[in-house]
Amino acid sequence: MNSIFQYCPLQYHYNSASGEVLNVALLVLFPDQQKLAFVYPEKLTRLRAAYPNSIAERTIKAFFKGIASKVDALNRQPEIFNDYSNRTLDFINDEILVRDASALQFGEIKTSILYTEDLTKIIKQLEVLYLSAYEVEEVSYKKHTEEYLIKEYRNKIKLGDDQIFTRRKIEENKQIGEYTFPFAWQNGTYNIVSPVSLDLKLPESIIKKATLNFGKFTLLQGYADEHKARFDILLAEPKLKGLASKYDEAVKILEQVPCVKLWDESQLDEYSQKTLDTLIFTK
Repeated sequence: MNSIFQYCPLQYHYNSASGEVLNVALLVLFPDQQKLAFVYPEKLTRLRAAYPNSIAERTIKAFFKGIASKVDALNRQPEIFNDYSNRTLDFINDEILVRDASALQFGEIKTSILYTEDLTKIIKQLEVLYLSAYEVEEVSYKKHTEEYLIKEYRNKIKLGDDQIFTRRKIEENKQIGEYTFPFAWQNGTYNIVSPVSLDLKLPESIIKKATLNFGKFTLLQGYADEHKARFDILLAEPKLKGLASKYDEAVKILEQVPCVKLWDESQLDEYSQKTLDTLIFTK
């Protein structure tokens, strides 16, 4: 009779009403070899990006460590496997994680023929199959943040007129309700400068940030109408390859707000010069 192995994902039940779940870790069992393996991602970047307001990352990582500790202990007591012959579900519930109403639960147990004696190879292949989405390539580059955009704009303005801020032709730290904007200036329209960096690593993060800013500036449409104002958004685009289409999608989202004008990072010189051309000749 061929040996088998079994595996089941540890799932985060994000929305019990809709049945939405995400695989966050994986348990692998080798009954004949009396071995267990529990694998999980070191970072939960993609999980945070998908559900930034609902994931208690510290709690999930504590579960990971707790389960890993139990698996290590069970691997030191191989005789315990004999007590659960052909009762894998009971084994998981009794020895690893009680099946209850909490958000973290083991999913369906799957069985396969042991196709190699190299158990590490099997574990690695299953890890790639179930958890590769969490592997975000770390690329070393200087991220263009909101602070970067503010600094670049300020430096370009001061290069054209180093007294422009001391003469207060550009208003700084403009407060509108709960929001603070670094700069504002007049040229018939009240131009309020807002940096928005979309230089992010995950496509879903780019869209989410654009959507959040869409909501923010939609709420400020009334202020814009009342004060004859426009929000000039300075945009930093993603530097990582493969994200151009998501950036274009984000731009289309932001363009829908009437009180917004977008200035791509590549247009920063143009926008800075436009500011200078207006203000240098203003008394």
